[in-house]
Amino acid sequence: MFFKRILQREKKKKTGSERHESPSRADSPTPSASIQSAAPSATVSALVFQPFVTLPTSPSPGLQQTETSVNSAGNWTNLTAFLDLLHQTPLLTPLTAVMDDLSWFIRTHENVINTRNEHGVLRTQLEELFKDLCTYFSGSTPPAMTTSMLNLCEAIQTEIQGIYGTQDRNTISRYMQASQDLDTITGCYRRIQEHLNRVKLNASLNIWKTVDRQAIEAQLGKLNPALSAYYDSAEANIVHRRECAVNTREQVLRDLYAWKDNLDEEKVCWINGMAGTGKTTIANTLCSALDKVHELGASFFCTRLIPACRDVKLILPTIAYQLARFSSPFRSTLLQVLEQDPDVHSKVPRVQFKRMVLEPLQKVRGSLPTRIVIVIDALDECDDGNGVEQILEMLLENASKLPIKFLVSSRPEPHIRDRIHQSPLKTQLILHELDQKMVRADIETYLRVELASMPTPLTTDQITALVERAGSLFIYAATVVRYIKGGDTLERLAAVLQVPDPGQEPSNQTKDIDQLYEAVLVSALENPNLERAEKQRMQRVLHTVVCAQEPLTVDALAGLLRLRRTQVAAALKPLWSVLHVSESNTAHRVSTLHASFPDYILNSNRSKNFVCNAQIHNGELAEQCLKRIRQNQSQFNICNLRTSYMFDEDVGDIDEIVKEAIPLDLLYACQYWAVHFSLGGTSDAGARTDALRDFLEKRLLLWVEVLNLTKRIDEGIRQMEKFVPWLQTTDHSITTVLFAQDARRFVIMFATNRVSRSTPHLYVSMLSSWPKDRPIAQCYAQQATNLVLLKGIEAAERQLALLSLLPAGSDIYSVAYSTNGRLFAAGTTNGRVLVWDPVTIRMTIDPINARSGPVAIVISPNGTQWPASSRSTQRPY
Repeated sequence: MFFKRILQREKKKKTGSERHESPSRADSPTPSASIQSAAPSATVSALVFQPFVTLPTSPSPGLQQTETSVNSAGNWTNLTAFLDLLHQTPLLTPLTAVMDDLSWFIRTHENVINTRNEHGVLRTQLEELFKDLCTYFSGSTPPAMTTSMLNLCEAIQTEIQGIYGTQDRNTISRYMQASQDLDTITGCYRRIQEHLNRVKLNASLNIWKTVDRQAIEAQLGKLNPALSAYYDSAEANIVHRRECAVNTREQVLRDLYAWKDNLDEEKVCWINGMAGTGKTTIANTLCSALDKVHELGASFFCTRLIPACRDVKLILPTIAYQLARFSSPFRSTLLQVLEQDPDVHSKVPRVQFKRMVLEPLQKVRGSLPTRIVIVIDALDECDDGNGVEQILEMLLENASKLPIKFLVSSRPEPHIRDRIHQSPLKTQLILHELDQKMVRADIETYLRVELASMPTPLTTDQITALVERAGSLFIYAATVVRYIKGGDTLERLAAVLQVPDPGQEPSNQTKDIDQLYEAVLVSALENPNLERAEKQRMQRVLHTVVCAQEPLTVDALAGLLRLRRTQVAAALKPLWSVLHVSESNTAHRVSTLHASFPDYILNSNRSKNFVCNAQIHNGELAEQCLKRIRQNQSQFNICNLRTSYMFDEDVGDIDEIVKEAIPLDLLYACQYWAVHFSLGGTSDAGARTDALRDFLEKRLLLWVEVLNLTKRIDEGIRQMEKFVPWLQTTDHSITTVLFAQDARRFVIMFATNRVSRSTPHLYVSMLSSWPKDRPIAQCYAQQATNLVLLKGIEAAERQLALLSLLPAGSDIYSVAYSTNGRLFAAGTTNGRVLVWDPVTIRMTIDPINARSGPVAIVISPNGTQWPASSRSTQRPY
């Protein structure tokens, strides 16, 4: 049975000066009822949060001469030598300053602690440690001051400050205090020794000494990390990510800090809550606080608005990449993994987790600081639910083996909730079940601060009314603030307060936010001062933003919808309460303010007359994409490349040339036309027959050019794998279907061939050698004029060359293809089962040894099972 026990909240008054920074060791709270967990052990004292200690950038002025004193008092020869070495290396200034403080600490307490018999042993151990550190730091290239090293420096300084920071500076008084605190000081010595051991391990595995830095960067870059998923990436502005307002969410954050600091707590904490309860804002605030004290190991913020951030296959490679930046020993171990298996990042999540996260962390656990956290936010916004379940499964099963903690947030979606409830995990923070008084107090604080600039201060009744309407939804409060500030503040405040309040209905948690969204859309779309054409244009822009596969810029929206930029800008302005226009650069990307708005407007039961029919609008967008491609001024050699004798990457200023020739609206159209067709259903597909035939017969090669020049040709394969099955379900002619099938073969051949490194070879090699009886060769023959034409059996059966690319290692006995085209499996004559990604031609899992003898294999319709059999046995995979 899934057991939950509420941790008791500490009963003490909080001062008004508390903020969102982590509490210090001296005043750290115990977890409150906001986190549900197993009861803490009464015999283990809770470890609390390390204080925010600012590392010095130069040695302390009063400690410059401590080496001689220490040496004469206690003959700390190796410590003195290590200090001398550090003072000669400017790159190690943070460590130098901390070691100067440590030297002072030892000198101050030497005479007192000498009374302990164990001090001689401890001093000998420390001196040996300093001797080893001298060896590791004396090379021509000192160890890098990674985030992990900075964390250890702060941990040492925290220990020292905990002693002398509270003692009287008078020598006699200090001596008397030290005499009374022998146990405390000895314990401090031991903890410092542990931290220094970790510093030594980091230094001993300093890979930068022996391996070329550029080679390391190239190797790590192959992980293809999603840099836009970092909590503080530039894209954070696009999705309007922010931190908690001052004086809000304080108890929740304190509970999270306490969970992090208590080494006896579970290694995984799940924050869950319905849309709009503030999960991402809390996670973002925690990341910022942890980053300041070098305790953030990695972060991945999922969002459906950015393709890379909703791709579950990128989560673990991105985390591994960040951990390699965080810790030199981890980087060394990860590079060994990549050396053995360069394609590990392209495999299924369970393999990624084991090889790139679990095993490297276990090998270097002794070098890592304690209290390191990895944050994964909004898992529910990933496309692949099966991949999400695999990550959770591996994380929950192996959590106890990890030397770090994971904070995961998501909505309580069934596939996530059920997987977590099947595990023994008890540490949860359920935002929509928090103490309502505490949540409403936070919302009231937020509203008072944000609306303080109103011409007429809000009355207590007005604030109370807004808080009542918000309930536990911070997104309601945030939307109200944006709406009121976006125009005549008093008039808009009155409009919000006039929305009828039917009272709370526990069975309908979305009623309040629905009423707010309705008020915003009524104000925008039913404005009597707008012309009919303006209203239709506004609705069209709004629905496009909601259905777009990634945030579009204002210019891209204008280009795709064939509108003027000023028309799009005017249509967006009344919608700023529900849409976000990024102003971090000149691009001005547009996205929905919060995931709850698409949920609302795509549901006809909730949005009524304002509903966006996703199927209809996706069909319209598919047609607009093809129209944009058709109307492009250049239809051949779009970047005007002069020769096929150079790879694209070797052309001077190729990135600028591509950016100039391929605007964002054209790129979007080329990336997503097939996606919109498949999402648009089949009801009106016949009406778009002419547009499809025009694309296949006249624009196909331009489309391939655009994708190849922008390094997205693999997406072309995925589009055709979606488009061809969709086309077969419609009433299009067999001629169109056969043409599309030939186009799929053509794109696969080009994308998986080395000739794709030079886009002109699309015409010089691919088109000229394509079998002349095929639709593409016949239709595009004009563009192959004056090119060498290949004839014979080699050209006619060219597509069979794909099979020769599969690294089977044995004769193939049977093959199977998944219905969605994403898996290609084979059984070999020597008893193995092999599974590939047909796009990358890479194995998705390690070969499975079934039985001796030939293996026959099939793939289930949903692609999750692969029954295989040999002469002697049958086995499902």
